[in-house]
Amino acid sequence: MHSPKSFKLLFFIAALLQMVWGIVPSASQLVILEIPVELYISLRWTISSLIFLFYLLITSNFKIQISRNTLAVMGLGILGYGLGSIGTLYGLKIGGVTNFAMMGALNPIITSVISILFLKERPSKVFFVALPICVLGLLVLVTGKHQVSSWTIAFSSSVLIIGAAILDGFTFIFSKKLKPHFSAIQYLAISQLAAAVFMWLMQSVFFHQTDQISHLTMKGWGAAIFVSVVACVLCYAVLYWLLNYIDGHRLALFDGIHAVSATLFGWIFFSEDLNAMMLFAGFLLLSGLILGNIKWSVPKFR
Repeated sequence: MHSPKSFKLLFFIAALLQMVWGIVPSASQLVILEIPVELYISLRWTISSLIFLFYLLITSNFKIQISRNTLAVMGLGILGYGLGSIGTLYGLKIGGVTNFAMMGALNPIITSVISILFLKERPSKVFFVALPICVLGLLVLVTGKHQVSSWTIAFSSSVLIIGAAILDGFTFIFSKKLKPHFSAIQYLAISQLAAAVFMWLMQSVFFHQTDQISHLTMKGWGAAIFVSVVACVLCYAVLYWLLNYIDGHRLALFDGIHAVSATLFGWIFFSEDLNAMMLFAGFLLLSGLILGNIKWSVPKFR
């Protein structure tokens, strides 16, 4: 049993985690202003996976054994970290940080819907009230983004980000049966390394962008290393650690902090346009996130 003070500390850590994670879209934006999206994805997953592998090598006799479960984890890494990152980062590049940040509040809802459809989970009735609120928030956000940019930018960035969220949702679902076979660090090392290898293979066959890595300035390298070390390594490791103590549906509530902090950092660092409609959309998305999760029972897997 944990004391109330220890739970308060855990919730503080969860809130701080999302605040730090909120810097990531702005840092990523700095990098993709200097190098192509695909090259950035290759670079960041290479750095983070090598850190995980190095940690495993110095703390245990870990060896990657090729098995059906290992191949499945590798496939999920390619799907979620590789292809999913293409959608999120192009959505970020096209739509900007603040639009990306507010739309990120949809991720837990999308994952929840996929879980209901494929895992036969039984949410509370209030979830079906929250879902239309989030959909309304999305429509308002797209309309608000149109007012400060164009329909093309608003629609295309939304499709890319939602598509990436769907990939993340499927990755989450299928990872449920695989995670018990690996430690959290092993799972992250294998999946991120698979994404990195896949992206470098794509570089050699299709993109041919490797020489453009020289375009990275010191600011770009600093942002790329920050995302790789702080977000892809430390934040993921802390998130998996928190899942040992806080139920997933409760931890999802903290994504709202990420949406707010990421929006704030985007406005501070890039002076991006925000109008009243976009702010109202953010309120709707955050309200739907809280409403959809606060009374949702712990998922039961059959």
